Amino acid sequence: MIKYKQRIGAAAIVILLACLAAAPSFATEALADVDISYWVRDSLRIDPRVDASKISVASEQGIVTLSGTVDNLAAKQYADLEAKKINGVKGVINEITVIPVWRSDADIKHTVKRRLLHSTAISSENIRVTVNDGRVTLLGEAPDWGEVQQAGLLASEVVGVKMVTNDVVAVWQYERSDQAIKKDAIAALQRDVYLNGLPIVVDVNNGIVTLKGSVGSVFESDRAMQKVRWISNVKGVVSNFKIEAWENRGARKEKVWPSDDALKQAVMAELDQDPYVVTAGISVRASLGSITLDGTVSSYYQALIAGQDANNVVGVGWVVNNLLVGGTSRSDWLIEDDVAFNLDTDYVLQGFQLKSKVKNGVVSLTGEVNNSFEKYHAGNVAADVLGVKQVINRIAVLRTSMKSDQALTGDVINNLRWNWTTRPVLKDIKVSVINGVVTLKGAVDSGSERREAGRVAFRTAGILAVDNQLTVTSYDANYPWDQWFDKSIPGQWDPTYYPGHMWKYYEHPYLWDNS
Repeated sequence: MIKYKQRIGAAAIVILLACLAAAPSFATEALADVDISYWVRDSLRIDPRVDASKISVASEQGIVTLSGTVDNLAAKQYADLEAKKINGVKGVINEITVIPVWRSDADIKHTVKRRLLHSTAISSENIRVTVNDGRVTLLGEAPDWGEVQQAGLLASEVVGVKMVTNDVVAVWQYERSDQAIKKDAIAALQRDVYLNGLPIVVDVNNGIVTLKGSVGSVFESDRAMQKVRWISNVKGVVSNFKIEAWENRGARKEKVWPSDDALKQAVMAELDQDPYVVTAGISVRASLGSITLDGTVSSYYQALIAGQDANNVVGVGWVVNNLLVGGTSRSDWLIEDDVAFNLDTDYVLQGFQLKSKVKNGVVSLTGEVNNSFEKYHAGNVAADVLGVKQVINRIAVLRTSMKSDQALTGDVINNLRWNWTTRPVLKDIKVSVINGVVTLKGAVDSGSERREAGRVAFRTAGILAVDNQLTVTSYDANYPWDQWFDKSIPGQWDPTYYPGHMWKYYEHPYLWDNS
């Protein structure tokens, strides 16, 4: 696991409390523990990021305990995240032990330090690294919480790491009032496509944010905590949520259709609040749910993050990302050396013969992997290297699954059935798979259901690509959802090619599966 500490005054503490109500109320009868255990186990079994063969699952009154072993730290984190998405899960106790391939502490320390030093997301050069028996401790200061988290993420991705204790502290350059923090927190929660409309109450006292009210799952609780944790000068987050299972989503307020101007302002606010993105050179255009990002950012990583931020705003159907990369110039050979080093020492990509070439800051990746997650993860690893201006991902995905398209269709439907967000609208989703490519059609009730359905399908082992044609019923009838998946873009339909302008499945650290 990754542990974080945060400075409050002279003390460094962490406040990340998931407080479940003693007697949560349910709109329907609580699911049997045997069913919850089965579907958590099944979701892990068909998740390409997790080897579930050595993981045991038990459930008692909706509290799931995960035990067993995995060979990398990230797999433990993914298992935790996926378990929290299963319908009926009220909490997760993660007792999985990480037993990675052996590497010397000196090698691990060198790798972590190099990845931090040459990461475009890390500006601080004052982060110290110690390693003891594969357990990494990070020390020092960073200018914001986003950089603290990114440092922990990078360390956790290194082969041989068993655990990361993140003692880096965020030191802000200026103070902010509790009222200003509260205003930003409320706005951030209402912008988020997964949290909008939930009855969440925000209180702030001396920089400590307390979240109260009701959410439908542990997943929503965790996402809300992470969302407000990013806000400048937040010193800690206390969660006093009540976990309630709303099969009919009765507690969620209906979302009004946003005007183009309101959508533009919401996207700009989301970008402004993200510590990973510098918005000075970015302009935003909005038209019927289409967001276009223009301008210049200092790194390709920032461009990717900005595109994902825009996608996470309520009312956004798709994003045209025209951001250009300026910023730091480095020699191509230095960039290529760092990309190759990061790929070779990454926990996911061990054993694959991936090649990278760099010309004028543009990285081209080739090789073969077993699934789409490995492919896109390789692109993300390359994107984080200082000086990279674009990544062209031509890594081929081998169709190693022996399952028929019919069997894969069943797997996707089962995953949708037991995912908390998509379960209530499963009857409205039509799933078809042809040659490993899944198409989703129908109409769902919210943007979060639409987004999560695409992610659930994409995370199913054996699926190569997703064509998400779902529409959202509560939005204007003229909302042009069909333009979301644009087959006119060269290569977008080809699962062996990942053009630099395709942002659909890029994942923002700590808001998605990197959390």
